[in-house]
Amino acid sequence: MSGAGGVFSGNPDKAAVERFWVAYTPVWGVAAAIVMVTGVIEGWGDVACMVFGAVFGLSAVVIPVVWKPAGSSQTYRATALKMSLSVVILSFGLNYLQTPYFFDVLHMHYGFNTTINVENNPVFLYFLTCAYFSTYCALSLVTVRWLRARGMRAAAWIVAPISMAFLETILNANPFMTRLFCYDDMALMMWFGTLSYSLSFIFVLPVWVSMDEGSEGGASEATPLWKVSAQMALVLGAVVVCLILLREFVAPHFTDVVDNAVGLRDYADSCLEPPAH
Repeated sequence: MSGAGGVFSGNPDKAAVERFWVAYTPVWGVAAAIVMVTGVIEGWGDVACMVFGAVFGLSAVVIPVVWKPAGSSQTYRATALKMSLSVVILSFGLNYLQTPYFFDVLHMHYGFNTTINVENNPVFLYFLTCAYFSTYCALSLVTVRWLRARGMRAAAWIVAPISMAFLETILNANPFMTRLFCYDDMALMMWFGTLSYSLSFIFVLPVWVSMDEGSEGGASEATPLWKVSAQMALVLGAVVVCLILLREFVAPHFTDVVDNAVGLRDYADSCLEPPAH
């Protein structure tokens, strides 16, 4: 479905990328579930983790650019490049700028056996997050169009982002992965964490919706690459400002904010279970 009332973009090029990301979701999703739930990744070091993250993360953003679907227009690769670039910027930007908030405020913990880290955040997750966000991009756009078609245009801008944030929470925090990933206060993460995380999707959603697409799914309008880059920089800046405000003025009313929390293999006094061996 595409066009007016459809769940995929009225721009065939953009719709092709969305369909690929939806179809690719079970591929990376099953792979991630297997290595995380079974705990096999516990025994992996830097090389294995980086290969895993790079293969599944980069496939999500590179394949749409280099693979041109049959029947697509000459502008397909330009659209795919802009959509993929937005996902990469968001993935790398949030890993660097937002993870400390998750450590300090939401009390998130990682148990990965890696040494290639940036402020205790494994670098392979920077790449793997590209797969996550490609799915969230496609699902956000599908959700917005589905809600719009049912007369809920205003609600779409809030429902879609919160749904993606809640989905992330549910998928990545469960009792089967407590040696690799957990939150000390799951109840706090479910509501306050979801609302905090949803800010990223609230700010980026207008970028994704308007990119190479007319208003309300109308005639396609090519968005310059520089504009996408500038918009994504503004998105990251807005996220940082909001997280600072939440950290300083809101979070202390609901939890203990820890400055410079380690977050990686900090087994003492945390929800993280030590390795089985």
